[in-house]
Amino acid sequence: MTIDTPTSHTAPVPPTSASGSGRSDDRMEQFKQDIADLQVKTSGKAGAEKAASTLGVVLMVLSILIGIGSFVQAGQESIALDQNELIVLGLACISMAIVGAALWIRTALVKFWRFWMLRSLYEGQAHLDEVVKAIKER
Repeated sequence: MTIDTPTSHTAPVPPTSASGSGRSDDRMEQFKQDIADLQVKTSGKAGAEKAASTLGVVLMVLSILIGIGSFVQAGQESIALDQNELIVLGLACISMAIVGAALWIRTALVKFWRFWMLRSLYEGQAHLDEVVKAIKER
């Protein structure tokens, strides 16, 4: 069952039980179709989100590699000033790795929360439709 207009506030009632993977796949396909019919923005700017996620991963990996290298190099230096510079670089790399991890986690959670909120709204609308139907049948 699909929605007639994009501005309609009625959503089809999803099946209440899923027996077997075929039924589950049907429910998922129905959900995707209903979301497409609602013309709801299901993802932000996909290019920007993918770039932010990639930047976070690259930042983590490079920062960790450079940080480890600077700490190893600091252990091999005999001059204290050079050791201090490399230790500061290593600490800066650790903080950049934390920033990269935070950026990656943020983009992953935004995707999850967006889908979760959309699913919650969809189920809430289906529940509201059931309540309205029950009231009309009285």
